[in-house]
Amino acid sequence: MHKKPTPQELRAVLAHYYGSENIYSHSLSKLVYTDGARAFAINAGAYWFIDIVGTEIHPMNLEFAVVKLVSKDGAGSVVVEDGNGNTSWEKKIEFTDCPEGVWSFYLVDGTLLLPSEY
Repeated sequence: MHKKPTPQELRAVLAHYYGSENIYSHSLSKLVYTDGARAFAINAGAYWFIDIVGTEIHPMNLEFAVVKLVSKDGAGSVVVEDGNGNTSWEKKIEFTDCPEGVWSFYLVDGTLLLPSEY
């Protein structure tokens, strides 16, 4: 069984992603995502997050959005912002074992990536 990293360990893993050598296709949508987004999903056990982005957020056809996964005390939310702190969409997550914290991503023209990969 894969041990979940602590928030600090996950941040340390994600800190190594600048740019991306690979692009991955989401199987349920036309969303694509980078090495950093994939590393998050693998290490946090959160491919479900990519599913939400692919099936619920990507169809909004946003040119640019900040997508945040907020995890605290075993629950969380997925929030879409415009880049200026204005929330345009939110989904509550009743249970998650994702490491606690605010995990931010950019969704740019159908590609999900870490801010450091932009």
